[in-house]
Amino acid sequence: MLLPVSAAWAPHVAQLQVTPTSFKAGDTVTVFGPSGYGATNPVEIRLDSADAPVLGSFRTSGSGFAMWGPGTITIPADVKPGVHTLWATQKLEESEKLIRGMPTKTLVQVRNADGSGPVLGIDTSPQIEPRPTGLVEDKPVSTGALVLVGLGVAGVAMFAAGGAALMSSRRSSPSVQKVGGRK
Repeated sequence: MLLPVSAAWAPHVAQLQVTPTSFKAGDTVTVFGPSGYGATNPVEIRLDSADAPVLGSFRTSGSGFAMWGPGTITIPADVKPGVHTLWATQKLEESEKLIRGMPTKTLVQVRNADGSGPVLGIDTSPQIEPRPTGLVEDKPVSTGALVLVGLGVAGVAMFAAGGAALMSSRRSSPSVQKVGGRK
């Protein structure tokens, strides 16, 4: 028995939203971090590298999976036209280790000084960097383990089907009525 699974919202994955995503060097843009940041330390916005100079620093609001902004940053005037990466970085405390996706980034386009230039079809959805976990897989899952999982799923499905059949049979059994009873 298979159940449909839909995408889930994950508040522990940091995201970076930028408006607009296409602008000129020297312009001011709006940045926002929806839920998914640590509550202790500020979030810093950087251009083209996670260790580049800080363009803006923002305090988070809330606790655990906090948000920040919206706020504004100014794109440096000497940035060359083209596709660039804006990064959101944050030092996480040990108690905030459940937050994944830090640092996070998104792609933006810097246009020519006169505003011209091709509008590239860039994907501006948040680009999540994997956070190192220290886990190393040293061998693949065995066929026997996969068979056992399959048998377990089949057993649960059969149990559920049997329970449903039992409940259905109890509801649909006709009640016995006396016809022409004596006094």
